[in-house]
Amino acid sequence: MSQFVLRFFYFLEEDIKSLKKLSESFSRNGFIFSAKISSLSVMPPGGVFYNLDYPQGKLRILAVKTPLNDDYWETDLNDLRSLKEEDILIANDIMGHLTILAGDDLWEDLSKKAEAIFSGETDDIIELKNGKMKCLAHDRHKGEAIYLCGPVDNESVNASFLLHGMPVLHAGMLRLQALDFILNDRLLSIRREKDEMQQDLIKILHTKLVMDQALLMAAEELESETQGLATAYGKLVGDQSMVIDGLKSLETALLQLERQINSEAALLTPAVLFAQITQSYQQRREDLHSIREELNEVRENYQAAIDVVQSKIQVMNSRTNIAAQEQIKGLLEVNTEMQKQGLVFQYAAGLIEFIVLAYYSHTLWSHLQHTAYTVIPSWIQFIMVLAFSGNIVWATHLIAEYYQGEVHVRKKLILAIILFLLLFALIITGSIMAGNHAGGH
Repeated sequence: MSQFVLRFFYFLEEDIKSLKKLSESFSRNGFIFSAKISSLSVMPPGGVFYNLDYPQGKLRILAVKTPLNDDYWETDLNDLRSLKEEDILIANDIMGHLTILAGDDLWEDLSKKAEAIFSGETDDIIELKNGKMKCLAHDRHKGEAIYLCGPVDNESVNASFLLHGMPVLHAGMLRLQALDFILNDRLLSIRREKDEMQQDLIKILHTKLVMDQALLMAAEELESETQGLATAYGKLVGDQSMVIDGLKSLETALLQLERQINSEAALLTPAVLFAQITQSYQQRREDLHSIREELNEVRENYQAAIDVVQSKIQVMNSRTNIAAQEQIKGLLEVNTEMQKQGLVFQYAAGLIEFIVLAYYSHTLWSHLQHTAYTVIPSWIQFIMVLAFSGNIVWATHLIAEYYQGEVHVRKKLILAIILFLLLFALIITGSIMAGNHAGGH
């Protein structure tokens, strides 16, 4: 009866130098490099190491199989630990490793010996085609897992699963763990921001919209609050999008891993293995669903607060508009009264102007053409003075309007000037003719 250890070291592509250095270390310690491993039967009984390809890329896997022995893995585990810790820089570049304790003894014997070294991570047994497997230890933060598998037949499908299938599954687990770490940090940040925005919303609603001091706030202050609410609303939408993206990435990774596990022919109970290795990630998915619902609720609350503030602004603006309209109405009434008074004063000024012009025109006519003045009948003088004075008053008003930009009075102004000239010519001509007639007699 014999046992051996399979250990798989995982490196990023940029750390390929560390993988090569670790390979050289195994080679110096008697391990033989094998280019291609298809089954345990083609392996030499001594230590062997080989490289594995990861279908998803970006990872490099170094696989090591220890020599066969009968001390139930203790010596092999100590040797592997020593080789790993020879160069601290190499140890720091290792993303994680998978360890499989294997042997061809009865399962009960193997399990008892393994539990003497490691306390079992779980009692759930993963049924294989020709054996069993269970997890002895699992550290998600270090990317390390230890499994017990047995009994192992060199030509069985179990051996192929241990050499190729299981390490590839663990590589998928490492990718899932990296995603989980990112989602955890993102979730903490989003939850903290959400809690702060919830508190801010409560403060705004109670101190600025509900309490009496809200009645004293101006519309400008409420508009600034609306801008703050809109900014927070945008942050919530962004956080919700980030959560949805993370949730989609996690569900995609889980689905890929589940398909990969289901495709392994060696596994009789793939659902058990999937449940074991993804239990914490299922909880992360539930957390993401929960925070998405919480963000949606807070976002709806912010939308409601924005609607309330906008409604309050509309009410305040309506009141302001009504007050402004009342003031405008009062100003219009005052303006109407002033216009009425202005018309009265305008008529009075026009009448005074007319009387003054009529008086001085009549007086000037009597002094300049006294002879004609005494000959022309008084009623003709009265008509001519009234027409002449009235025409001058009309013309002066038209001139004032024209110079103020009222170009539409241009025709009336021309007519008034023509009438003025005709009246003036008529008065001059009539006075001369009347004076000559009086001198002839």
